Amino acid sequence: MKYQSLTIENFRGIKKLKIDDLKRVNLLVGRNNCGKTSILEAVFLLSGMSNSDLPLNIQTRRGLAVLNAQDMLSIFKNLTFENQIILEGKLDNKKRSLKINPLYAGDSSNHLKKQEELISLNLLGGIIGDDKAQRLKKQEELISPRYSYTDSIKSNRIIEGIKLDCYNHKNKLVHKGQINLRRGILNLPTLSLYKESLTCAYMLPDKIMLDIIPKLENLTVEKKLDAIISVLQKLESNVIDLRIGAKGIIYIDIGGNNLLPINIMGDGMRRILAFLTTLAETKNGVVLIDEIENGLHYSSMNIAWNAILTACKAYDIQLIATTHSYEAIEALSNAYTEIEPQGDDIRLYRLDKDGENHKAYSASARELKAGIEKNFEAR
Repeated sequence: MKYQSLTIENFRGIKKLKIDDLKRVNLLVGRNNCGKTSILEAVFLLSGMSNSDLPLNIQTRRGLAVLNAQDMLSIFKNLTFENQIILEGKLDNKKRSLKINPLYAGDSSNHLKKQEELISLNLLGGIIGDDKAQRLKKQEELISPRYSYTDSIKSNRIIEGIKLDCYNHKNKLVHKGQINLRRGILNLPTLSLYKESLTCAYMLPDKIMLDIIPKLENLTVEKKLDAIISVLQKLESNVIDLRIGAKGIIYIDIGGNNLLPINIMGDGMRRILAFLTTLAETKNGVVLIDEIENGLHYSSMNIAWNAILTACKAYDIQLIATTHSYEAIEALSNAYTEIEPQGDDIRLYRLDKDGENHKAYSASARELKAGIEKNFEAR
């Protein structure tokens, strides 16, 4: 599944932004504070819209403590709960959307009551075999909102957290989730039978090696390490094998008497290994990488992009990444031209911000190559 377009409203510092014509590999560039990381976070939330923990996840990834409802204000435009967050995306010609609003006192108890009714309804339906159409109609009634957004604002009730409403391609409410931060309650059960079919991984510069051990273990069992080792051999010709040792240390075999911890082989090799294992583990999904150039020497960028482009195609993955590096942009163009000289499956998006207005200017593979040849400033 791949995003074709994205619309972001009232999220972080973005009032409204539309991005069209997304391809298999997409690189976001622009000045600091233009919203690059916020776009990745928005895609992350939208891709896992039924997971109510993700808003907490993106806050903690930024080093922000979440102890009460006010700690969630920073995901709303202008730090006000009155700005409803709307995230929309078209995937394979089907739209999905997520709306985030404040959770008011009283909504939680109503939510739990409906949850009990929904569970009872499904248990009874399975036992006595009641009419399926009637049961589905009742389920829709149970997940319908009790309060409208505008009514909640007018009532001046106490805000206890946030609620998340998820809609499918028919604009039908399919899932309701919430985070209640009152008295330390971080989450509540959700009202739906919705199951997410989209896989998404989000990689941050300082957490690039997170969860790499279980990923490598899975690839070892599935006999998929050879492709990754062949890429590492382009960085270091003596590489023979990878092993996982005691205490979760990754070792590399370069033909000596002892295996070497990969940590001493340089950050570039570790980062490329992390990229490739994540791509292999996210087959048919979406991978988000913030500051993709971080820790990579410019001489390694072409090898890294060659490996990433090949892996994205092999595993049918859509990549959305950010960078501040002109060398990373140039290496992407060169690697793609080498692999697919006539292809058009990459996009560069330059983000501009004028006051509160955001706009994304896109460049195709051919336009990007021509711009680099003429020394245009692509960032």
